[in-house]
Amino acid sequence: MALDVGGYNIRVNAIAPGLFKSEITASLMSKPWLSGVVEKIVPLRKYGMSMTDPAITMLVQYLLQDSSDYISGNVFIVDGGTTLPGVPIFSSL
Repeated sequence: MALDVGGYNIRVNAIAPGLFKSEITASLMSKPWLSGVVEKIVPLRKYGMSMTDPAITMLVQYLLQDSSDYISGNVFIVDGGTTLPGVPIFSSL
């Protein structure tokens, strides 16, 4: 998509959040074993931030500014490092 609309000075980026607090994840967040899994697999040892957390909102604000006019065609992963190569897959624990 970024290739298709770049000529019109339109930037296309995406934000891929990890496990954030929401109505959908509420039952998972209440599981007592979740913190143990996070300790084992999430490099930053954090999870469950809200979608209004600065990790997301500041990134959105930056991407909306003219100072990001050279950024297009990217997916910004905000997951505490969970998807880094070498991090164990949850199902393998």
